[in-house]
Amino acid sequence: MIHLSAALVTTYGLLALAVCSLWLAPVKLRSGWSVAPWLCLLVLACASGVVTGLLSLPAIGAIVVLGALAYAARRSRSGPPQVLLMVAMGCMMVAMSMHLFPGFVNPPLVTDLLISAAAKPVTQRLNFDTAAAGLILFALFCVPARTREQWREVGRHYWIILGTPLLVLPVGLLVGYVDVDFKLPAYTPLFVALNLLFTCVTEEAFFRGLIQGQLTRALGRWKAGPLIAMCVAALLFGLAHARGGWLFVGLATLAGLGYGYAYLRSQRIETAILAHLALNSIHFLAFTYPRLEAV
Repeated sequence: MIHLSAALVTTYGLLALAVCSLWLAPVKLRSGWSVAPWLCLLVLACASGVVTGLLSLPAIGAIVVLGALAYAARRSRSGPPQVLLMVAMGCMMVAMSMHLFPGFVNPPLVTDLLISAAAKPVTQRLNFDTAAAGLILFALFCVPARTREQWREVGRHYWIILGTPLLVLPVGLLVGYVDVDFKLPAYTPLFVALNLLFTCVTEEAFFRGLIQGQLTRALGRWKAGPLIAMCVAALLFGLAHARGGWLFVGLATLAGLGYGYAYLRSQRIETAILAHLALNSIHFLAFTYPRLEAV
């Protein structure tokens, strides 16, 4: 069953627009100040959440503190203070991804929806905390593609975008995690949109934009530094999916290597995001979703 209301559409619609606006350049005002569209839309989404009861003041406080830590970490010079800020920001990001902060309702959008006959019904929540955290990290630690040449660079790596799901999903088939199951549910457009904006952007901003990017800089003196950073980020990405079992951890780690390689080769976060979206979408449309019930 799909649950939609005016409150959900307004609040999460504004949040989705905030994510989309990450690719818009800041607007320069006559006073000389620059205003980031994503920040304005995030503020509006938070205000809508408070008015509709989807957010409370502790949630707003958590978002503000994370934003302040991320801004301070981004602006600080290399050294112990930056390390401490990065650790504090990372811990807070993890806590928000685990929904440990109060004040976020995170209502269900879908409850007990059977997508594959051989799988358990799916329940999907709209997690404002993780989406807002990913939005902030992307804005401060990732460089969005805003020119044709930058997007051409993303397109030139189509073989990694398509190759990642073509590698990972057959492995999932071989180990018995999923089975072939072609389908086109009415929920598909909503799934793809939400997966792109609230899952792929958030996870790639954290694991590739922040972790892999910062580790690559820290290990820059070593030739193998970028590959080590990619593997560490992929392993952490896999462990973040431990709730799905160790088989899922292995598949997620393999997928993380694909996303990390896409980021490493292209130096564009969009390549990793599109590889992530391609895998999740093909999984949804052509294989058991989320996994075989017997697993």
